[in-house]
Amino acid sequence: MATAPGAPLRPGEQAVVGPSPRGSLTGRGPLGNLGVVNFHLRVRSGLREGERIALPSGASEPLSVTIGRGSEAGVRFPDQTMSRTHAVLRWADGGWLLENRSQHGSYVGRKHLTGERRRRLRPGDRLLLGETELVFEADGLDATPPATLTPQTPTVARAPTLAGYDTQGKFHSGHTLVEASDPGSSFIQIGLVGGEQGLRFKKRRLYFLAVLCVLGAIGGAATGYLIVWPALTAHPRQMLVAALFGLLPALPYLLLFKFLDRNGQVPWRNLLACTVWGATAGCGAALVLNSLGNNALTAFVGARGAWSLTAIFLAPVTEEVVKGMAVLVVFWILHDEFDNALEGLILGAASGLGFAVVENCIYNVGFLQQGSETLLVMGTYRALVNALIGHPIYTAMTGAGLGLLREAPRAHRRRFLYAPLGLVTAVGMHVVWNAAALTFGEVFGPERGVLALALNTAVFGGAGLLFFAAAYVFAARRERRVLVTYLSEEVDKGFVEKEELASFSRWFGRLRYELGGLFAHGPRGYSLRRGLRRAQVDLAFRKWHLAQGDAVRGTRVDAYVRDARERIRDARNALNQLEGAQRA
Repeated sequence: MATAPGAPLRPGEQAVVGPSPRGSLTGRGPLGNLGVVNFHLRVRSGLREGERIALPSGASEPLSVTIGRGSEAGVRFPDQTMSRTHAVLRWADGGWLLENRSQHGSYVGRKHLTGERRRRLRPGDRLLLGETELVFEADGLDATPPATLTPQTPTVARAPTLAGYDTQGKFHSGHTLVEASDPGSSFIQIGLVGGEQGLRFKKRRLYFLAVLCVLGAIGGAATGYLIVWPALTAHPRQMLVAALFGLLPALPYLLLFKFLDRNGQVPWRNLLACTVWGATAGCGAALVLNSLGNNALTAFVGARGAWSLTAIFLAPVTEEVVKGMAVLVVFWILHDEFDNALEGLILGAASGLGFAVVENCIYNVGFLQQGSETLLVMGTYRALVNALIGHPIYTAMTGAGLGLLREAPRAHRRRFLYAPLGLVTAVGMHVVWNAAALTFGEVFGPERGVLALALNTAVFGGAGLLFFAAAYVFAARRERRVLVTYLSEEVDKGFVEKEELASFSRWFGRLRYELGGLFAHGPRGYSLRRGLRRAQVDLAFRKWHLAQGDAVRGTRVDAYVRDARERIRDARNALNQLEGAQRA
C-alpha cells in the first residue's frame, strides 16, 4: 500500500514521492543496459526502520526528491540530527545522483559529501543522512556488498519515563525515578564514532602535555641557570623570602580568572598549563632573547642606551610573543577545545600571570638587597598590583585575537588578521607602560620614585584595566548571544529547559543555577547540575563552530554534538533519580 507525499507512514508501507509514476525507468549509464528497473530506498536505522520508499519514475520530465526533516521535504524523517533539507536525489543520465544540501554533509558509503557535491548512486550504496541510514536498491537486483560503516554508539534500553527519545523522535527530560543509569563512558571516550575519534581526542591532549613539558623544562632550566641558581647559592634566605612574596598572588588571581569564565568552558588543566608555560618557557625564552638583544645593542648605543631600548621596545616584543605562544599552542593542538575570544582572554591572562610571578621573584631579590623596607613596599606592590594589571592584561589581548580567529567563519578570508592584531595590541600596551615608567622615573627622580610609580599605575595601569574590562564585556556578550541562539533550538528537542535557557542570559546565571543544586540536593546535586550545564555549553559551541565551517568529526553525526547530548541525557537521568530519592 502506498501513501501520498508527506503523509505519515506506517511500518511496511511504501511512499511514492514526486510526480505520479507512469511506468518504470530504463536503467542505463553506470548500471549498464538493465532494461526496466525500479529504484527505492530502504530505511536501515531510525524511527522509520524497515520502510521501503519507492523513488518516482517518469522519464519524460526531470525527477528530483528532497530528503530532510522539514515540511518542504518530499521524504521526511523525524531525525533531529538531519537538516530541514538534507539532500536531493536527482535523476540524470540514466541514474540517480545524491546532492548534499546540509552543512554537516552526507555520506555515501565512506565518501563524505560537503557543500553541494554530488555522487552517482549504485544499487547497494548506503546513505547516511544525520543519524538515519538508507540503502539505495534496485528492484529485482542483488545489492552489491555494502560498505562497512562505523558502528553506532551502544544504547541501553530505557523506560518511556527516562530522559531520552520517545517514539516520535523527540527528546524529553523524564520525570520519574530511574532504576538503572547508563554506563559512564560516553562514545567519545571509547572512540566509536569516527573510527579513532576518541583515541584522536586523547592523543591531542598527550601532544599538548608533551610540548608543555619539553619547552617548559627548557625555559625553566634557562631561568634557573641564569638567575635562580646564582641567587640561591649567594643569598639562599633572601631568595626564599623573595620567592614567597612573588608567589603570593598566584592562587588568588587564578581563582579570579576562573571566576571570569562565566560558563566554565575553560578546563583547569588548560588554565594551569598556560600559567606554567608563562612561568617556565615564557620566562626562560624572554630572558635569553632579551639578554642577547641587550648585548647586541650595547655595541652600538652603549650600556645605558641599550638598557632603555631593550626595556621599551625589545622586551615587550619578545615577552608578548613567548607568552602568547601558550594560547597559540592550545589553539593549534587542542583546537576543538578552544572556543572563543573570552576563552582566549582568560588563557592569555593566565600565561601572563605565570610570567609575572617569576619576574616578581627575580625583582624581589634586588629589592631585598636594598633592605627589608624596600621589599615590603615594592614586593607588595608588584604582587598585588603589577601582577594583575601588567603582563596578564597584555597577553590577554593576544589570546583574544586568537579567540576571534577561532570565532570567525572559515570562509572569512581576513580572519587570520585577528591574531596579529591582538599581538600588536598587547605589544603596544606593554611599550606604553614601560616607556611611561622610564619617563616618570627620569622626571621625578629616585627621591620621588613612589609618586612616579603611583602616577604611572593610576594613568596607564588604570587605562589598561579599563581596556581589559571592555574587551571582557564584549567577548562575554558575544558568548551569551551564541549560547542563547544555539540552545534555544534545543528547548523543543528537550535537551534544554526554559528555566535553564533563561539562566544563560544572566551574568550570574551559572552561579545561581549550580548553587541552587547545592542547596536543594547537596554536593551531588551541585555536581550534576554543573555537568549538565557544561554539556549544554559544549553542545551550543560545537553547533556554532559547525555553522562557521568546522569539519564534522565522525561518520554518523558530529562526535562532539552526540557526546554532549548523551551527557545531557545521563545527567538529566541522574538528577531525576536524585530528586525522586529525596521525595521518597
